[in-house]
Amino acid sequence: MENRRPVIQSNQDKSPVEKPSLPPNGNGELCASDDDLSTEDTDFNWDEYLEETTSSAAPPTAFKHVEISLQSSFQPGMKLEVANKSNPDTYWVATIITTCGQLLLLRYCGYGEDRKADFWCDVMTADLHPVGWCAKNNKVLMPPDDVLSIADSFIQFGRMDRNFVGKNEFE
Repeated sequence: MENRRPVIQSNQDKSPVEKPSLPPNGNGELCASDDDLSTEDTDFNWDEYLEETTSSAAPPTAFKHVEISLQSSFQPGMKLEVANKSNPDTYWVATIITTCGQLLLLRYCGYGEDRKADFWCDVMTADLHPVGWCAKNNKVLMPPDDVLSIADSFIQFGRMDRNFVGKNEFE
């Protein structure tokens, strides 16, 4: 493969500046781009690798974060009441989009399939509650300002499925 170096004109002194064709890897060394890599060698077999290198796999206890995420009873599609970022002291219903360990990717009800306002929260520190908690605790359930601007958000909320997170998820 020919290593061509394009010439770039500098706006300041009009002298040519050479640009390396391969980016540095952070250690000052040049590394290949994804285009230079062959897709033929992408099948990797851990068992073969461990056998060839006379290595052993790390025990599952080394990956407690994975165990936590597997034990989590939070599932995508579940609904819960979440502290409203735009109106402190109020809450709004959010849908769990995905989970990653103790992190949840949430979307406020009213956004439909629009991902622009999705947000991550930590189940250990976030102000999360099962649906119905606001009513039982005299808390205000109020949509975020952006949801209020969506004309049919309350209609969507009214038709929302009942795939709610139960009380025992928080105990």
